[in-house]
Formats: sequence, C-alpha cells, structure tokens
Amino acid sequence: MKLKANRILLLLIIGLGFLLYANTLNHGYVLDDFSVIKDNFVVKKGLGGIPTIFKTHYRYGYGFVQANLYRPLSLSLFALQWEIFPDNPSFAHLCNVLAYMLMSCLLFVFLQLLWGKEFKWLALMIVLLFVAHPIHTEVVANIKSIDDILAFGFSLGAMILLLKHENQPNKKKLMLSLLLFALACFSKESAVSVIPVIALMLIMFRNMEWSIALKKAVLFIIPFMVYVFARISVLGSFSGNKTIAKIDNLLMAAPSEAVRLATAIKIMGLYLWKLVFPHPLMNDYSLNQISMVDFGNQWVWLTILLYSFLVIVMVKLWKKSPIISFGIIFYFITISLYSNILFTIGTSFGERLLFIPSLGFCVLLGYLIYMPFKKKILPNKGFKSARQPLLIVALIVAVYGFKTVDRNKAWKDNYTLYTTDVENCDKSARCHYYHGLGLMKEKAMQLKDPQMKNSYLHQAVQAFDRAIQILPKYSDAWGQKGLAYYRLGDFQHADAAYKEAIKHNPNNVNVLSNWGSMYFQNKRYQEAKVVYEQALKANPNHLDALANYGATLGTLGEYQQAIVYFKKAIALRPNEPNYYRMVGVTYQNLGNQQQANIYLQKAQQLSR
Repeated sequence: MKLKANRILLLLIIGLGFLLYANTLNHGYVLDDFSVIKDNFVVKKGLGGIPTIFKTHYRYGYGFVQANLYRPLSLSLFALQWEIFPDNPSFAHLCNVLAYMLMSCLLFVFLQLLWGKEFKWLALMIVLLFVAHPIHTEVVANIKSIDDILAFGFSLGAMILLLKHENQPNKKKLMLSLLLFALACFSKESAVSVIPVIALMLIMFRNMEWSIALKKAVLFIIPFMVYVFARISVLGSFSGNKTIAKIDNLLMAAPSEAVRLATAIKIMGLYLWKLVFPHPLMNDYSLNQISMVDFGNQWVWLTILLYSFLVIVMVKLWKKSPIISFGIIFYFITISLYSNILFTIGTSFGERLLFIPSLGFCVLLGYLIYMPFKKKILPNKGFKSARQPLLIVALIVAVYGFKTVDRNKAWKDNYTLYTTDVENCDKSARCHYYHGLGLMKEKAMQLKDPQMKNSYLHQAVQAFDRAIQILPKYSDAWGQKGLAYYRLGDFQHADAAYKEAIKHNPNNVNVLSNWGSMYFQNKRYQEAKVVYEQALKANPNHLDALANYGATLGTLGEYQQAIVYFKKAIALRPNEPNYYRMVGVTYQNLGNQQQANIYLQKAQQLSR
C-alpha cells in the first residue's frame, strides 16, 4: 500500500491533530513534567545524561530513592530536547503534537493494511474519532505523557511491518518490527499489551491457525524480555521497591478484599462512561473522589452487565462482524493492565490510561456509523460514496474537538490546571493539595506586593487544610502547609505542621529539607543539622539537603565536612554555580586561598 495514494487523507489527519492541539504550544510545565524534566538533574545534562538515564530509575534525577518505573527512552527524548532547546516547554509541547500527528498517521496506515483498501473510509472515520477524542488531552497536553504516544506509535510501526512481512515474507521487516517493539517497551512498559493483540489480528484478519498466530506473537516476547532484563537490573525486581500509597491508589484504603474488588469493578464502569461522555475531565481521581462501594452497589452490577454484554457481542459477532469483535477485545486487552483486578498498580484511575484502549471504543463507534452505509461505500469512488457516514463523523469530531480545545486551556500551567479541576474534584485530597501548591508556587511566590502574596498564602493554607480534612495523615499536605506558614512568617505554626508531616512519614525528605531551612534561617543551627542528617539518611542524593547541610556545617565551623557535602552536590549538578561558590568561600574560611580561587573562578564562569 503506497502512502502517496492516501496523502490527502493523511494531510487531513495531520491537519486535524495540529488544529486541535495548537493551543498547547505556548503552555508551560505541568504536574510530572517537573520531576522528569524541569527539576531532573540527569535530564538537564542533555545528551550527557543519557547513559545515566539507562542505568537508573525513572525519577532518579529528581532525587527519588525508591522507584518502580523504568522508561529510559522517554527520558532520553527529554534530555535531547533539553540539549537542543534548554528549558523550553514550547518546543517540548511541539514534539508532543508532532508525535501525536505521526502516530495517528501510522494508525490509519495500520487499519488499512489490517482490513484492506475496501475499508479505507472506515479506517479514516476511526482515526478521526481517535484524534479528536477529548480523553487524549492529558496525554498530548502534558509533556511527560509523550511516553504513551511513543509506546503506541512504535507498537503500530511494529505491527505494520509484521503485516507487510506476512503479505510478503521479508526477514529485514520482521527484525525491524521486533526492534520497533523493543523501542515501544523502553518508552513505556504498557506496550506489552500489544503482544496478544498481534496474535488476535493474525487470527481474525489473516485467517491464521491459533497455534501459528501464537507462535508469531511469542516472537515479540523476546524484545519485551530484553526490556524486562534491563528493568530488573536497574530496579532490582520487575515491580521495583516503591510501596503503593493510599493517596495514589484509593483501593489500598479498602477495608476488605470484597470492597476493593467491587470498587475496582465500579472504576471499570467509569472508564467506559468517560469514553462515551468525556465530561467533566480532571487530572486527579484519587482518594476520596471515587467512593468505596461493596457488591450491594447498583453501579457495580451495571458495570458487570455492560462488560458481560460486550463479551457476548464479541463472541457472537466473531465471524460475522470481526471488526466489532476486534474493537471490543482490543479494549479488553489494553485496559486490563489498568483494571486493578488482575494486579494492583500505582493508581486507581487516570484519563491518560485510556489513551490506547480508546482505540477499541473508536473502532466500535466508527463501525456503528459505517455499518448502515456499508453497501453504498465504494473505496475507489472517492468521498461522495462515503459522504453520509463521514458527515456524521464530522459532527461528532466537531463536538469532540470543541471539548478538546477547551480542555487544553486547563493544561497551561499548574495554577490553571489546579484551579480549574478543584471545582470538579472537591472530594479528592490530592486535588486540594495541588490547588494549594498552585496558589503558593504559581501565585504567591511570583508576587512582590506583600499583602497580595500573603493573601494567596492564606488561601494555600486553606487548600492544604481541606486536603488534610479528607486525608488526616497526608504528610505532603502537612509539609506544604508548614512551608506556607513559614513564608507567612508564622514559625510556630510552621514548626507544628512540619512535626505533624514527619510523624506521618519520617522519611519525607522534602519536608525535612524545608524544615531544616526554617531552623537555619532562624539561626537554630544545631536543630537544622539534626533535621538535615535525617533528610540525607532518607535520601543521600537530595540536592537541597546536601547543599543546605553543607551550609549548616560551615556556619558551625565544620569546614572540612561542609566541603565534602558541597562536592557531593556538585557531582549531582555540575553546572550549578552556587555550589562552587560555597566551596570557594569555605576554602577561604580555611585559609586555603589557592583552592578557593579555583572554585570561585568556576562559579564565575558558570554564572556568565
């Protein structure tokens, strides 16, 4: 199949993708963009950080000690972006939009190749629905989530090459297919769900025997196992060593296994609902936004009935309408990774998790629109024969598109996102916590007027109090409340909040670092020293704690030890002039002017 024959349709897909997401190009960093890009010292080394990226876990560069994620290819892309245009979120957003457009074109090529040219217009309708679906805004508008786009894009490339190999055997295409799938896995581990999809597409649309199809699909376990080996070598095990917190996955707070399972089933119903009716959209659905339920809840049984109905339809139409069956089973396979039924994952619900599974929904919706006009549509007769179903799709795309463009606005920056979403996720502890962060960091700390600044800081305290009211043991919320009080000059309340935060999580290194800074600023150096030591015990690579502990030691006259910790900070962030300046000043205090000059000159060079 030659791409030239479809160039107009491909340009339509590209144009729609760009039109819908052009308003994200002036956006900044949001949510996890900070931990994986903006505040990630390894990524900020540019190309020089890539070897470290492949040898360390996902948030190593942010100072996390524990981890359960390994996505080196995505982080390497961020490092490359930083190398080309340092600290430029607009360029990164452009990369997301371009990647989404390219991935959508690959999806169109894949569906045509899978079903044949007679289904060209159906393939186009499905892709247009997919491109416009508002559920994808979190993935495209959030820089970090390019990992989903890469994983699906490389997977589509792998399946395209496999289908071409099946049409005309070519070992190079097969090897390249396996390589692309390896890249998909190294982008995001969820690519593994494509392996059973490969077997099913060969069975359903290439009339292949089950045993032969499974053997061909098993080949793709090889690149996945390469990823698994690399992951285990870095994390120590496949799952890593990060305990799942209640604030991340509300199912961890379930009082019984029955309640956990019932709530997980209810959440599966919510996934279907968000595909059918994507409003309102939110960045957070954590504790207690989704309520716990047992098997006496009507939504649990409605979800069971809906999924049972889909299974029956899938089985009954397996031979008669395989495209419908394929859409259903594609959804089942790809959403199963996030169901929390087979195994527990790090989150209970996320719109981004529907990115790949939503294709199954778009296949179903597209085919239902296409089916009444099936006999009238002739692939070689151009647009006119498919005009009616395409107009219906165009209306849906227009509605989807309006919602997508509007939702994109919320992803401009943290403050805009938190302020927008807190209206819809009022029951979520983390939503209020993020709202407080936005009020403090994005608003209060950007203002020079002390009265306005304090007003926002008081609002931030109220937001953190709301989060704590929902989850009383929320250590991070207590810690940020302490920081807000500290910035208000209320050291007594700040100290009390910090103590409460550490009571609930003794290893909360960010809280410890901030607490130590408060003691240092109040000239309580011995107390600062104790708190910083506790912070560095929790995370020996925490940059702020290392530098501030060094400053505390220097103030106490322990110059040699201070230099040791300043140099540890330099090793982690070699381009930070302040660390060199601190070493230089400390050498001056020791009377070693020669060494002092070396570091002070280096600080001056880096400051230019």
